[in-house]
Amino acid sequence: MKTAQTFLVLIALLVSLCHTSTKQISIEAGVAKTMAEYRKANISNLKYQLNFDIPEARKEAISGTNKISFDLLSTNQDLQIDFRENADLIRKVVCNGKSSNYLFELEHLIIPKGELAEGKNEIDIEFTAGNSSLNRNDEFLDTLFVPDRARTAFPCFDQPDLKAAFQLNLTVPKNWKAIANGKLDSKKEEGEQSHYSFLTTKALPTYLFSFVAGKFEAITREHKGRKHTMYHRETDLKKLADNTDEIFRLLFQSLDWLEEYTDIPYPFAKYDIVVIPSFQYGGMEHTGATLYNASKLFLDKNATNKSTLYRANLIAHETAHMWFGDLVTMKWFDQVWLKEVFANFLADKITNPSFPDMNHKLKFQMAHFPSSYSVDRTSGANPINQVLPNLKDAGSVYGSIIYHKSPIVMDMLERITGEEALQKGLQTYLKNYSYDNATWEDLIAILDASTTSNLKQWSKVWVNKAGRPTLSTDITTENDQITDFTIIQTDAKGNPGDWNQDLNILLGYEKTSEVLSVKFDQPQLVISKAKGKRTPDYIIPNGKGNAYGFFKLDAKTKLFLLENMHKIKDDLVRGVAWINLYENLCEGEVNGKEFVLAVEKQLPKEKSTLILERMLSYMQSVYWLHLSAEERLQIGKHLEDSLWIQLNAEKDMSKKSSLYSTLSSIAESKSRLEQLFAVWKEEIAIGGFSLSETKATALACNLAIKMPEKSDELVAVQTERIENPNRKKRMQFVAPALSADRQIRAEFFANLHKAENREIERWVLDGLGYLNHPLREKEALTYLPQALELLQEIQITGDIFFPYNWLSTSYSGLQSKEAGDITRQFLAERPDYPENLKLKILQASDLVLRKEQGSSFKEQGVRIKGKGERRKEQG
Repeated sequence: MKTAQTFLVLIALLVSLCHTSTKQISIEAGVAKTMAEYRKANISNLKYQLNFDIPEARKEAISGTNKISFDLLSTNQDLQIDFRENADLIRKVVCNGKSSNYLFELEHLIIPKGELAEGKNEIDIEFTAGNSSLNRNDEFLDTLFVPDRARTAFPCFDQPDLKAAFQLNLTVPKNWKAIANGKLDSKKEEGEQSHYSFLTTKALPTYLFSFVAGKFEAITREHKGRKHTMYHRETDLKKLADNTDEIFRLLFQSLDWLEEYTDIPYPFAKYDIVVIPSFQYGGMEHTGATLYNASKLFLDKNATNKSTLYRANLIAHETAHMWFGDLVTMKWFDQVWLKEVFANFLADKITNPSFPDMNHKLKFQMAHFPSSYSVDRTSGANPINQVLPNLKDAGSVYGSIIYHKSPIVMDMLERITGEEALQKGLQTYLKNYSYDNATWEDLIAILDASTTSNLKQWSKVWVNKAGRPTLSTDITTENDQITDFTIIQTDAKGNPGDWNQDLNILLGYEKTSEVLSVKFDQPQLVISKAKGKRTPDYIIPNGKGNAYGFFKLDAKTKLFLLENMHKIKDDLVRGVAWINLYENLCEGEVNGKEFVLAVEKQLPKEKSTLILERMLSYMQSVYWLHLSAEERLQIGKHLEDSLWIQLNAEKDMSKKSSLYSTLSSIAESKSRLEQLFAVWKEEIAIGGFSLSETKATALACNLAIKMPEKSDELVAVQTERIENPNRKKRMQFVAPALSADRQIRAEFFANLHKAENREIERWVLDGLGYLNHPLREKEALTYLPQALELLQEIQITGDIFFPYNWLSTSYSGLQSKEAGDITRQFLAERPDYPENLKLKILQASDLVLRKEQGSSFKEQGVRIKGKGERRKEQG
């Protein structure tokens, strides 16, 4: 017994030495993983007691104090506290009751190890808050600290695996309200100020700590004994009334569903929501004070099904985060997708009951596959699981892969484990790691115990590997029968592929179809069950929509889909076919003009709203980016007339709204623009379709670009019409980008070089989009080098989605080889450019980078070979 005890003591000593190395951890900007790992190993029982004094004037400084309490395992290292602001904003530091001889270096307040104690420590810091993540407006502010921005506002340990209890006190102007993660403990008015004190929260990572203060109205509803409040600034009372009940219904539905699915009651003290004008994202899952973008929640009366579906998914997504991300948090932001995959995957499940008439498999297809493909088809594709040595680069891991490919992969996982086993595994995962941190590997270990599949190997391919497979079929026929059928998969470089997935190959005929199901886990596979089948009119390799990749279509299939898509009766198969057809266009296998005309031809025959909206989205994209000006001139008027006729004939208001948006986007002819101008002036209407303020504003901006002689009138009158003060300010901000004067537009872009002019990112992106409209491509090319040059600064100063959104908006109207040349030159001149940003550039510029390849795209798709012919195209 004594020997065993001695051995255990030696093991404990070795473990302690690993975490208490006397070698000093280097100081570097950001939050380095090595430093974060040391802090995680040595700091426990962490608590922040924060006070902020917020003046009404946005330019006045916010003073603050922070009492950081924690237990420390070792004092062998100086303690680095993160604060990405100027050293002079630190006014006073007291460590364990004594004035500290702290240092400030490379975004860190450094407490000397001699001032620290093993066990209990308390550090009191007086500071002036940084403004970069406080989103200060004239009448309100809202914090947004994801992924590592808490350190821009106050000194803290800004890493997701050091969860802490937060106790917050706010002093705000008397006519303001204050909202935070915790429940309100007390409110006292004193002169022209109000003092709010909030109860201590459960353990939260710094990126989820939040508060909002300002002039807000409040609406409270009760559900199952708990009160929920929505804070808002909407001035359109009818819009507010039209949306409030549905917002709360969706919120309560999401809470009920998640409590049942997880077998865990809502795990925090309260759940209030704050609806923010021009919020950077759709939403942000701050516990107890979840933020939403006002335009995504307060919908117009004639909102499209796409918009109502997006709102339902958004509310479900942010609510799912209360369990997946907030209750259990990833250890590091290289696995930020771990919270996003559950939120998106479960949001799709939650919203199904709200749309009982909707084809939910089709909805899943339309919601995730196109967005994921938009990155995976590029040379900048990144894996789901990414490498992240420093949190200062965490924003670059966000994008369509973590938000859209990961739910697709999770759907694959559910089909491997079974729905019930996955649910039980997730319940175990949540209960094992409640109020703590976990990894994807922790979940896979739980699920591996209940399946015969090798989930670790499966995960290696689908989670750790970038890109998508290219799948093609090699068929030999004789006497109208298949004699040989082989499926081949390669990677982007043409090497044999090793993706493993289920394939449901649909052999389509004009009046019927047949599906051949196989497991595909090798570079090529002979489909023996196809032998003897009648030669199909078309082939959909992912016939049930659950396979992932670029499915290269043969000539006969392409022709059938372009001419006869409506003959495919199954909505899911037809939706998948449209996605495949568009991906073949993006890969150079389908002509832009024939694609647009195919969409136009099939629109009147399309009954599915989901597919119709996808078709119209594709039509807009292809019209502006895959057609030359000459081709647009040839077919534009015809498209306008066709859309106008269908718009006026359509009875469904959701479809009518989608058709209107597409028509207003592509309209170029003088007569149609004058007609739309008359609609904007309210002189004529479109078959029972009235313009909301939002739609009227969008139309005015659109027409200002296309009718430069009327731009001043359009902007001035529409600005005057807008009643909501936040939307009016947005219009005033973007007005220079809509000007007919090129010099004024150039000055607008020049002003974006200054970080203070980029504070409201949604407005910036709107203005940048107007500058880069396809009709202004020559001018936009002059902005592109500067936009690329600003990217590194934008990553530092902007929020997580801003760098990629800045890039995608800068390329949004470009299709020329010149744009590709500018991009290649920029990267060639910077061989040491950060890899994470290089990938974002390659993703955003994919279309223009392909321009030099042109005809080098070779036919590698489905090949049907008759007897004696080894490479004859099908048909």
